[in-house]
Amino acid sequence: MRSDLPDVAHVLDVAANIVVHGGFETLTLTSLASECGETEADLVELFGTIDEALVLMLNREFMGVYVSIVDHIERDPRGGLLSRIYYYTLAAVYERPLAKVLYTVDPVAMNSIMRSANSFGYIPGVGIRAELIERMQVAGLAKRDVDARTVSHMITIFSAGLALSAPHEDLDRIVRGVSDVLARVVDIEVADTTAGKTAFYEWAMSLSESRS
Repeated sequence: MRSDLPDVAHVLDVAANIVVHGGFETLTLTSLASECGETEADLVELFGTIDEALVLMLNREFMGVYVSIVDHIERDPRGGLLSRIYYYTLAAVYERPLAKVLYTVDPVAMNSIMRSANSFGYIPGVGIRAELIERMQVAGLAKRDVDARTVSHMITIFSAGLALSAPHEDLDRIVRGVSDVLARVVDIEVADTTAGKTAFYEWAMSLSESRS
C-alpha cells in the first residue's frame, strides 16, 4: 500500500458524517471521495470496497460505544447495578451522533451490514438481555424473585419506543426515570458492586465469542 494514501481515520470521520446527515444509502464511493477531496481510486486502494469502509466505520463506532460504557461503569462505585449499566448503555449510544443514528434510524441496515461482513463480534445493544439479568442475580446484584425474561422484554420495549419517538429534549430525564424504576424493581443495594461489573464484562465477552 502506498505511503501517500489518505488518512484512514479522517476518511472514516467523513464517512460517519455522511451517514449521520443522510443515512447509509448516501454513503457511496463517489460521495465519500467528493467529501474527502480524494480520488475514488485512492479510496479503493485504501479500503478495497465501500462495504469494507462501512465495516471499519461501524467497528470503530461500536468500540467507542463499548469503551464509553465500560469507562462509566468503572468510575461509578454503583456501576455494577443493573440500573446503572442500562443508564450508561443508553448514554453511550445517545451521546454519540453516529451511534444515535445507527440505533434509532436504521438498525436493520446496520445489522445487515455487520452480519454480511462477518466482522466485529460484539455490537453493544441498547437493551438488557435476560442472560445478563440472570448473571446479575447469581452475583447477588439483582433480586431473585424477578423474572429475568419479563424484565428484559420490558426494557426492550422501552428502548424500541425511545428510538421510534426520538428526538427527545428531555432524554436524560426519561432515561434516569427508567433507571430509577429498574433500581427499585431489580437492584439489590450492596456496598461493593464489583461482582455486578464482572458479570457485565463476562456477559459482553460471551456475546463476542458467540458471534466470532
